[in-house]
Amino acid sequence: MALGLALVAGLTVSGYAAEEGSKALPVLLIKGEVVSLDTSDPAAALLKVKDRYGFETPIYVTPDAKITQGDTPVQLASLSTGTTVNVEYNFDVNTAKRHAVSVTLAAQTPAASAPAASSPDAAPAGAPAATPPAPSPAPAQAAPSEPEAASTTP
Repeated sequence: MALGLALVAGLTVSGYAAEEGSKALPVLLIKGEVVSLDTSDPAAALLKVKDRYGFETPIYVTPDAKITQGDTPVQLASLSTGTTVNVEYNFDVNTAKRHAVSVTLAAQTPAASAPAASSPDAAPAGAPAATPPAPSPAPAQAAPSEPEAASTTP
């Protein structure tokens, strides 16, 4: 009887190990802006990303994580507060921690780096002229109600 239990227990443990080794962790994605970056731990930096709902998500960035801007690799130090990022990460259910697979910085647009126009009404060259907004109609005055009309007549 004891031999039978040992065989069943041995099969269960080895079967679980085979399943655990064959499953790859799913890659999840978060889009948002960098809130903070803590590089005090040499094993993994702690990146906090705020999503569009205002939730801050801590993600550990290890040295093997791929950090890029477009197709160009960049250093972890280029992640500054307010930078828009897309982070692909794995979630470890045993430790409840997120580990970055890749961090992609948003590509800078030429319009963001262009100097501002000298006057607010100036349009860029080649742009159609802006038309002023149409005036809103004046609110209609309400007719006096019967008690007010009765009190104004002598």
